[in-house]
Amino acid sequence: MATKAASSTPVGEVISGPMKSKTVFPVLILHLLSESPDHGLGLMGRIEALCHGLLAVNTNTIYPLLRRLEERGFVVGEWEHPTKRSRRFYRITDAGRSRLERIKSGMLPYLDMLAASIARLRGELYDPATTTVFASSK
Repeated sequence: MATKAASSTPVGEVISGPMKSKTVFPVLILHLLSESPDHGLGLMGRIEALCHGLLAVNTNTIYPLLRRLEERGFVVGEWEHPTKRSRRFYRITDAGRSRLERIKSGMLPYLDMLAASIARLRGELYDPATTTVFASSK
């Protein structure tokens, strides 16, 4: 059995831990809304298409996040039909654009850590002899 690569953050924590819930989803939502306004289900579909299922998003995740982003002034939501309940379309605000840039400026080390974790996992599963090579490259 190959020696397991040492890591300060296990892959599971990177994918499903604080980075996912506190950073990845908000930055994805803000990024996608910076490209074009959308409603919750539309955003879910765009995240699915972008991440190919790696980050599972559902209505219990997306709508509370959209409400929090709206409460903080990062997005504005408007009903498709103002006189009846319908789809709520969201667009990014100037404050949301600023927040997006702040998040992105500190996110690259996390993405690098995720890429390194996946490389180590791939090495462990498919080429155990290279696991130590992946472990030493950070």
